[in-house]
Amino acid sequence: MSKMPVWFKIIWMVPIFVNIAALIWFVLGSTGGFQRQQDLIETVILMVCGIPSIIIVLISLTYIWQGWAPFSGTKYIVSVLLMVSLLFFSYHLVGATSTRGWLYDDVRSDPMRLTSDQKYEYRIDLINPFQRNSREQLHLKDVSSGMEMNIPIVIRKNREPYLSGSGDDWAWAILKPTKVPYQYKLSTLEQDNVEDYNMDSRIYLIDVEAGTAQIVK
Repeated sequence: MSKMPVWFKIIWMVPIFVNIAALIWFVLGSTGGFQRQQDLIETVILMVCGIPSIIIVLISLTYIWQGWAPFSGTKYIVSVLLMVSLLFFSYHLVGATSTRGWLYDDVRSDPMRLTSDQKYEYRIDLINPFQRNSREQLHLKDVSSGMEMNIPIVIRKNREPYLSGSGDDWAWAILKPTKVPYQYKLSTLEQDNVEDYNMDSRIYLIDVEAGTAQIVK
């Protein structure tokens, strides 16, 4: 009885490796590099495309290992259909994979604003907001020099869901100058931010020269 030719086994292994790589890629993307849980849509995609992929991979490896003798005619067609199925599921898994939050940061920001003394443009960045590795920062740009810097802060209330406004006339926090040079007050208590956007009640003393933020209230 003729077994599966070696050249055909090699060809069959290509879509198997592609599918395994696509499945790993999707799992990484749907969990943000294992920093969050999958959402409902990603779970459905995993069930519809991931589980059949695993089953077909296991069937394919079994047939390749055993040689599937006698191997001819109809079995060639079935084998090709299995390969096509693996590539089909791989395509949809890769297409449904998000790269935000693991290949690069998922950054959500409020509109850029200008301090009342016209010296700094600023915004609040929420980085990977729904993941375990989430963090927040104040992004500053010196208007005169163009130099930019990021100062770590914490303004989200217990990492709870947050809200954002529409257009350019809203902010998660307001930065105001003080009487001390290079020192500013960053507050979420302005413009009813706490109520509107679910941010924590915080006031920071920002030292631009030192690049630090100290909680005042």
